[in-house]
Amino acid sequence: MDRRVILAGLATALAAPAFAQTSGSPATGSATGAGRMSGRQMSQADMQHMQETMRLGMMALETSRIAQQKAQNADLKQFATFEVQEQTTMSEVLKSMMEPATTAATGAAASAPPAQMDAKGREMIQKLQSAQAGQAFDREYLQGQMEGHSALLQVQTQYLQSNPQNREHANVAKLARGMITEHIALLEDIQSKLK
Repeated sequence: MDRRVILAGLATALAAPAFAQTSGSPATGSATGAGRMSGRQMSQADMQHMQETMRLGMMALETSRIAQQKAQNADLKQFATFEVQEQTTMSEVLKSMMEPATTAATGAAASAPPAQMDAKGREMIQKLQSAQAGQAFDREYLQGQMEGHSALLQVQTQYLQSNPQNREHANVAKLARGMITEHIALLEDIQSKLK
């Protein structure tokens, strides 16, 4: 099955309880009526996982937008297009998961700052923006994606090893981990062809 369809379905499934909470109507099939996500505050580990995933995902998204324009290798250009679509969807999913927590929480989750790109991410974007299209750009983008996906995989793995209590959040992390693993394999395949 196409992973973009899976992500879209996941986004819809996660948005339904949030919509039910904000509209005041009970969620279909829910005994509590407020949705499973909104009934449980996010832990500090949940929020940290989401912020790290969004921060690293933002870098993958922005660098892939540049690669859509500058990449010369057809496989890399196609990867960049898929990455933009998937990171956009993943960001929407994570934001929809945060909204019920930030409106219902009274603690750290309500005051958690949005994820921001770090200096390394800003430097990578600036480097790619100023690079000329060609093999050097392709190699730089590919290397950045491999490093970024490795970091994203580590974030998902560490969160899942922490025995998270929020089932929906853990399921998103499992789905993300699977996608990231696929992406790393795809990037390694592209890299072997660039040599």
